[in-house]
Amino acid sequence: MSETAPVHADGYVHARDDQEYARLRNQAEMWRGASEILLDDIGLKPGMSCLDVGSGPGSVMRLMADRVGETGTVTGLEIDGELGRQALADLKADIGADVRLVEGDVLHTEKPPGAPFDLTYCRFFLMHMPDPVAILEKMHRWTKPGGAVAAQEFDFGAIAIEPLCPPIMEFNRLFEGVFRAHGRNLRAGRQLPAQFEAADIGAPDGTRSEVKFLPLSDMAAMLIGVYQGLFASAVELGIADSARAEKFRTEMAEAAADGRYYCITPILIGAWKRVS
Repeated sequence: MSETAPVHADGYVHARDDQEYARLRNQAEMWRGASEILLDDIGLKPGMSCLDVGSGPGSVMRLMADRVGETGTVTGLEIDGELGRQALADLKADIGADVRLVEGDVLHTEKPPGAPFDLTYCRFFLMHMPDPVAILEKMHRWTKPGGAVAAQEFDFGAIAIEPLCPPIMEFNRLFEGVFRAHGRNLRAGRQLPAQFEAADIGAPDGTRSEVKFLPLSDMAAMLIGVYQGLFASAVELGIADSARAEKFRTEMAEAAADGRYYCITPILIGAWKRVS
């Protein structure tokens, strides 16, 4: 069994199905406030144009549209056409802003329609890229002089349950095993300033970070969803099986119902830079 074979041709290690899409929407809602703060730091205004690289379920596109209004434009670049088209339909049904979708792989996109933009942004994205600096270089090229490049990425150094319980150990074993086997970055957030410098964007003008400390009952479904979304990749690597997964789900649900346990989330770190 190969230890490098990805589940998806583009190397994405999570599932692409309705269950995973629902998890992505829940994750986006959890971190909505942190993204709103960063967008407001940047100073999005009516009439501006934005690109969300790896736009997924469209949650950040919605936040952008709220700020640029009907005179602005918001474009999502998304490789998963099914997810992107559903997001676009939902946005068009709800808001009056000019929202657009480019279906494609950022690695093979030279210049998305509408470029250059006032803001080029990504979230939960660079950690999946084999060369995040190359992605930031593209984002820089797609940004107007005076516009901004921004990214928000997880740093997984903090995730834990207190007091310690067996299911978080199993979660971390599978999560880190899949990410490391596929060369994914568990420390993407803290590396953003250095990556901005390496991409010739320059040192960030601003940074933000947020971490949550929540009852495990509020986080268990998310942790189970992440585990399930990575399960196929883990099976390919020979580090997971159905019996182990069922044991994890049962023990995590029991711990969540116990009432004693609290979860420290990953740190979400954001950085932005106005470009010349």
